[in-house]
Amino acid sequence: MKKSSNILGKYSEGQLKKKKTDSEPAIVNYQQLYKGPALSKKVTDNSRQTLEEKIAKRAAPSNVIEVTQVEVDIGGTTYLVSTPDDVTVEHIRKVASLADDIYMETKENNQYTTTHKLAVLSLFEACDRLLRVNAENQSLKTELMYYKQKSALADKKDSEKLKPTPMEELSDKLGNK
Repeated sequence: MKKSSNILGKYSEGQLKKKKTDSEPAIVNYQQLYKGPALSKKVTDNSRQTLEEKIAKRAAPSNVIEVTQVEVDIGGTTYLVSTPDDVTVEHIRKVASLADDIYMETKENNQYTTTHKLAVLSLFEACDRLLRVNAENQSLKTELMYYKQKSALADKKDSEKLKPTPMEELSDKLGNK
């Protein structure tokens, strides 16, 4: 199973939304919390299993992913975030804390903006910070490669300087005899 490192690909806000018009009754829509492999059975499977297949299926290891739920607070609102077990609760809390800091900073700078626009501006700010950190990281990698190559050239020159010239080798041979 391929694990995604993209945090936006793993998590989404799960909530119930009510849609109601004057002529229609209230309809409740559910959004999926974890965007991973489906954990439900296929109900429409009409094939019949033999006893041997059922026994083999019970003996086979289960591929069910356990999900942990964490309550986090961002911008004064509590969210229930579902995450697979390979992500720690402490990591989710750190991400939520950073998101809350960015949201509050954006809210301070835009006091009369709606919540929806604040969320979009906070996302914009987070993406800007990510791009700046990635650019700085790339710059540091380039600088590191430069200094590694410079060091390798200096080591090569030093090793060439330490080698005796052919005349020195000849005088050493004659001097040892």
